[in-house]
Amino acid sequence: MDAVETVVNYGILSLVPPVLAIALALLTKNIIVSLFVTVFVSSTIISGFNPLTGFTTMIHDYIFGALVDEVNVQGLIMMTIIGGFVALLTKSGGAYAFTNKVTEWVNSRKKCETGIWIGGLVVWFTDSGNSLIVGPIFEALAEKLRVSREKFAYILDCTTTPICALIPIIGWGVYTQGLIDTELQNAAVTNTNGFEIFTQCIPFNFYSILTLLMAGFMAVTSWDYGPMLKAQNRAMKTGQTIREGGAPMRGENKGGLNFDPEKAKVSTMVIPLVVLLVVIFAYLTKLGLWHTKVAGSDIRTAIASGFLSGLIVLIILCVKNKIYTFGECMKIVEGGWANMMFMCVVLTLAWSLSGVNGTMGTADYLVKITQGFLNPGVLAFILFLMGAVMSFATGTSWGTMAILFPIGMPMAISLGVSLPVISAAIISGSVVGDHCSPISDTTILASIGAACDHIDHFETQMPYAVTAGVVAGILFLIAGWVPTPMLLIGGVVLVPVIYVLHKMSVKKNGQVTAPDQG
Repeated sequence: MDAVETVVNYGILSLVPPVLAIALALLTKNIIVSLFVTVFVSSTIISGFNPLTGFTTMIHDYIFGALVDEVNVQGLIMMTIIGGFVALLTKSGGAYAFTNKVTEWVNSRKKCETGIWIGGLVVWFTDSGNSLIVGPIFEALAEKLRVSREKFAYILDCTTTPICALIPIIGWGVYTQGLIDTELQNAAVTNTNGFEIFTQCIPFNFYSILTLLMAGFMAVTSWDYGPMLKAQNRAMKTGQTIREGGAPMRGENKGGLNFDPEKAKVSTMVIPLVVLLVVIFAYLTKLGLWHTKVAGSDIRTAIASGFLSGLIVLIILCVKNKIYTFGECMKIVEGGWANMMFMCVVLTLAWSLSGVNGTMGTADYLVKITQGFLNPGVLAFILFLMGAVMSFATGTSWGTMAILFPIGMPMAISLGVSLPVISAAIISGSVVGDHCSPISDTTILASIGAACDHIDHFETQMPYAVTAGVVAGILFLIAGWVPTPMLLIGGVVLVPVIYVLHKMSVKKNGQVTAPDQG
């Protein structure tokens, strides 16, 4: 970056960037405003408390400086390409056709809930479009088989952000890798890269994995508890899948189809995804992925090439199958590019925040003042908790990561803590709060997709999210000391906890397993 050299004598002022960013994020619930103000205030401090100089320093040294870095620019281009691909794939009807196939063998409430879960897993390429694709397909069937809207929305929500947080080759993963790469470059760490750390942290992403497994488990077993059990009992006993007086979130019909269902084909989704994966791994295999270290720029080239190839094939299929004209395809793709602008702005400001953190010596100061009481073994747990609180209050996982990576990664590097574990803690913390926050876009979209009352969705999902979150927190406490994946331990703990909570709720409220014949 074209910024001044790192200075470590700002003392307590070096805490201004992280403290101000977190405080503003919680207060304003607007991540762009929070990051912009934080970078400006920090630049003003660096410029001798001169706001005019601080303003120009912010733009020249930190914002422009972040965009001078070719790694960052490559990340922004990848994000844009992926945005266009996901937009067209979501609206092509391929995922709709696939999920529709699932409904052919569904004849019970458990099968319906399992089908919703499977359909959500299939649409792994988008967290915002998932609920709007799967929800309307299963709505009539779920109504017929008496699946409560609350349980419907819960399953949809579990297959949005939690699954996207595990995929390194979509916008979610690329965005996170960009944050990691910046911290590695600032710390002059050259023996690894963002892609490697992200893939290595997948087994440690405890909350995301446990949530995905828990949603399927709850669908298969019907071991519901708390408010969810009451909702399920109501639906099965009375046929009221939404409570009396509940207001379904389907105001503007955001889940409406943009294509002719008769023209929707599974191949429209499968073929572009196969092309995408083949191109990515063929290119990386040519570079020796399986037996040598591949440069980060080559990985980004592979991902961009794969998505661009998949996009070209997808356009051809849409035109060939007369789903859209070429012009309509390009309009949708351009809309996808435009939708990624918010993410690109957040990412640029996050890089700028990292720059001012480095200049002010934030990580060095934090390590210095916490040496006496902060054990490196609990850093992952602390970052997980911080991420959970921030993302719950702000409703954004991406914004939370934009603030925490510039704080947590430098500390982890200084303290010699496992970078995959710390990265997973930040990601998991960001996901758990976002997953159950009532102001999160994915939470709202799940309510829309299931036509559920939003507050009902929030209140019934919260106990489930907290259950998985507590188990994930325990695992991060252990992983901080013993950095090895422990998902088996998580499963061993989670299943009996769910069972006990279920039995306690059944004892109190009973469980209705068949429609009331009265």
